[in-house]
Amino acid sequence: FVLVGHKCDLVAERAVSAEEAGHLAATLGMAFVETSARSNLNVELAFQTLAGGIQQALEPGRLTPHQGCGAIRLI
Repeated sequence: FVLVGHKCDLVAERAVSAEEAGHLAATLGMAFVETSARSNLNVELAFQTLAGGIQQALEPGRLTPHQGCGAIRLI
């Protein structure tokens, strides 16, 4: 899992601090990434973080793809 904070470019409208969100993510055992689609800040990083977590889970066999899903290809 990845906790993604979006619209981080709208500082005046922020409801949760980055520190608070990062602490929550750490408490839940997940990564945290702040993003802004407007400025393209960390958008790719959010997807890479999620994909990397999935890849790590698949390598040692902790995560098994659902039957009939057509499998998962790692490129």
